[in-house]
Amino acid sequence: MEYKTFLKNNLGHILGVSLLGILTSLAMVYAGYSLSFFYTAYEYAGDKTKALFYAFLIELGIWLAAMGIGYTTSLAKAKIQQKLKNKLRSIVSSKMASLDYIQFVGRDSGHYVSWLTNDVDQIYSQSFSPLFAGIENLATAVFSLGALCLLSPFIGLAATALLVVISVLPQLTNKRLQEANKNRSAAMEIGVESYKDVVMGSPIFFLTNLRNCICERISAASEKAELADYRFNCTNTTAQSLISTVSMIGQCILLLVTLLVAAAGATPAGAVLSVGNLAGSFFNGAGTFVRSFMAVKASKPLWEKFRMDTACPDTTKSNIDEIPEITLHNVSFQYGNKVILQGINYSFHAGCKYAVMGESGSGKTTLTKIILGLLPGYTGDIRYGKVEQKHIFLENLHRHIAYVDQHVYLFQDTIRFNITLGQPFSDREIMAVIKRCRLEDFVNSLPDSLDTVIKENGKNLSGGQRQRIALARGLIRNVQYIILDEGTSALDEANALDIENNLLNTPQLGVIIITHNLRDSIREQLTAVYQL
Repeated sequence: MEYKTFLKNNLGHILGVSLLGILTSLAMVYAGYSLSFFYTAYEYAGDKTKALFYAFLIELGIWLAAMGIGYTTSLAKAKIQQKLKNKLRSIVSSKMASLDYIQFVGRDSGHYVSWLTNDVDQIYSQSFSPLFAGIENLATAVFSLGALCLLSPFIGLAATALLVVISVLPQLTNKRLQEANKNRSAAMEIGVESYKDVVMGSPIFFLTNLRNCICERISAASEKAELADYRFNCTNTTAQSLISTVSMIGQCILLLVTLLVAAAGATPAGAVLSVGNLAGSFFNGAGTFVRSFMAVKASKPLWEKFRMDTACPDTTKSNIDEIPEITLHNVSFQYGNKVILQGINYSFHAGCKYAVMGESGSGKTTLTKIILGLLPGYTGDIRYGKVEQKHIFLENLHRHIAYVDQHVYLFQDTIRFNITLGQPFSDREIMAVIKRCRLEDFVNSLPDSLDTVIKENGKNLSGGQRQRIALARGLIRNVQYIILDEGTSALDEANALDIENNLLNTPQLGVIIITHNLRDSIREQLTAVYQL
């Protein structure tokens, strides 16, 4: 189980906080047990006032020490929450990065956002918060039971019998709790996807005077998500109420047993004062432990999403050092029953310049994704040099080929990051590629130059500026080939021609322009033009 693996990998931190929790429990139980000191002082044969005053000071010191230990434990829990949530998100990001392209785009981005937000929060609140609370309260119950046994074996025996009842009854609702939790998690994912969909599509509602649709769609999505949450809470409340009821009855029974034992002279009358406190600690501790145990078991469906499938290394694939040419032989592709490409035979040689033309819907973008290895369901043969695509690691392939889409995505980060993607390129290399993409004047006009932060998806930039940054992102990697899928469509005529000419005049760079409208001045410089 992923939960057990995660526990093992973070055992040191978890044990540290758990030991602090146990120490807190011991301190609080001892503080409760020490209430009997007042009765001892009251029974003192000498100066009762002085004895009671000293008992008060001792009692105050014990409780302050216990509270101090509890405060330290709370700080430690806050720190480990930070660490474990970060590690959980690291697992999610690793799982996302391990998916192939088809698997990844098969789900809405809201699905992954829900993993990183709702699921991580729920995992911690239902797995680790209950774990620490369970350990601490189990220790409280055990220490309280020990103290009760010290006061009287009869009281200890009665407490043990009641503990068995508390532990067994709530298990009746555990399966229902797991199912409700699973349904809640799925509903939250759908909710996040729906909220994101409304936010992204809001400009359409604004421009069609249908702003009320924003409220209606968010409200409908919220109703579905909160209904699943309500059902989980109802099931959880039933289980919690059962435990609380049994605990309350248990405390009453234990006090009755104590009074009977005291009346029989088997324990001092002052034990009633301590038992009143210890019984509360014992049953609260035992009840919380059972609730925590149930919460951890109920979190099992959430952990299924965190499973990292370990695939065996693919020995049929290899890396290539260079791509002298890309050859497509009799390549066809279809989505379901709809044929998109059929019998394509194209060749692209290193350093040469090409255009692939076609009307909208003719399959230009599909062809691009096939060349990039993003659509493996093709028939025919695609070779990079002498090696067929199916036998090349995609990570290696993408080191040789850059892709600039007409729908550019920019991260909410600096211009530097959006070009380098965090790789260690020097300022000299960055500025060189910025000049090639005609971004120099724009970058120099910014207050923080390369370190100016771009807003969400570059909303503070023009379409042309965004495309130039995307082009710089591709060129800085010194690839052998660059594919421009309408990659200069947002630029004005002069700048588009300038950049395209710059690429075409780079001898070592293979250029593939995907377009529906090819300029005559560009056509004259091309090695070949392929028509879809």
